[in-house]
Amino acid sequence: MAKKDSNYKKPQDPKSFGAFLKKRAPIYLGLIGLFLLFVYPSLTEKDLNSILDDSFEGNDRIAVDMVKFYSGPNDSGIKIIEVIEEKINEKHEGQKIFDDEYTSAKFFVDPIPNFLEANDEFTHQVIFTFDAEDNQQLIYSWFVNVENGEISPIDDVTKNIQQTVDYSD
Repeated sequence: MAKKDSNYKKPQDPKSFGAFLKKRAPIYLGLIGLFLLFVYPSLTEKDLNSILDDSFEGNDRIAVDMVKFYSGPNDSGIKIIEVIEEKINEKHEGQKIFDDEYTSAKFFVDPIPNFLEANDEFTHQVIFTFDAEDNQQLIYSWFVNVENGEISPIDDVTKNIQQTVDYSD
């Protein structure tokens, strides 16, 4: 009887899965590397929605959503939150402003008190503030009626944002 060599390995069947992977491993590693280099950073990049607090409840939540997702009188086109993000990106061109630790964005919602004139038509006031490290604060504010879905800008800067939404298709 012949002795078996302990260092002898059985040749792999060329049709086996292991041989298939071994032959193409550099290609798969290259594809994974390209994915990590190009796609992954864009998937993890922050935007305005990623830094906003989303802890509103009840009518406050409805009021904020009405402002954020308002897309014109015919409900088609760009949303207010997208226009605001574009304005911020224009102001801080070339910077990854949403990745900065000193950047903050908040919505404030308050019911309109009875003594204000706007109480006849609207139920809430929604204010959006954006602060960056260079202390260039952006403030936009709206009156909102959560019962009939109407929103109205309070000042001229906010009116420009809403007109951009209203006239884009």
